[in-house]
Amino acid sequence: MKDYDVVSGKIANDDTNATILAYMGNLYGSMESEQADKMCISLLLPEGLQDQFCFRSEKAISTLEFLKSEKVSLE
Repeated sequence: MKDYDVVSGKIANDDTNATILAYMGNLYGSMESEQADKMCISLLLPEGLQDQFCFRSEKAISTLEFLKSEKVSLE
């Protein structure tokens, strides 16, 4: 990856483990049934995941432009 200024990909989420446990617990139907397999696979497909970007060089970072900020309260 050292030859790249920007690397992008999908962010894994915490739903993967819960989905597999639900599958193994027969919550989607009997494990290894077509119904259960389809449900589990549909929940694990990467299309629903968010994108992430890694800016690996000063050149890549210099192309970014600040647009706005937002204050977030944890209350």
